[in-house]
Amino acid sequence: SVSLRLKDGGATEELLKFMGYEEVDKSGNVRRLAIKNGNGADVVDIESLPGAGFANLGAGSVHHVAFAVEDRARQLEVRKALIDTGYGVTPVIDRDYFWAIYFRTPGGVLFEVATNEPGFDRDEDTAHLGEALKLPTQHQHLRPYLEQHLQKLEG
Repeated sequence: SVSLRLKDGGATEELLKFMGYEEVDKSGNVRRLAIKNGNGADVVDIESLPGAGFANLGAGSVHHVAFAVEDRARQLEVRKALIDTGYGVTPVIDRDYFWAIYFRTPGGVLFEVATNEPGFDRDEDTAHLGEALKLPTQHQHLRPYLEQHLQKLEG
């Protein structure tokens, strides 16, 4: 789940409804939206705060909120629907483990729609996921720095 604090959450709430979410609860200036028969991770709380500014990156904020679709065909359907509704959507970006598109909500939050395919097991056995540092191609140049500075995980 994720909580968004926005100056006016109404337009973002409408966007989420367009994406298949429905309002399941409200309390004061907080609206809870969820996917029907979802898994609990499919919950978005929108808190409308009239004094809040436009969403910005920085300490205490998230870079983006990611939503999953099964495959590239479904992602292209979502992309077309967003563009047809007036959203500026990036081209599909290959992230090695998934394909992603990005767009900003009316409140300025960056949303990502990523595919479940090809998956994080594309280059390692599922029994050993997370045992070795795996990086997408565009971040391989960071490997020496990351290996030097990341804390080793104990199994």
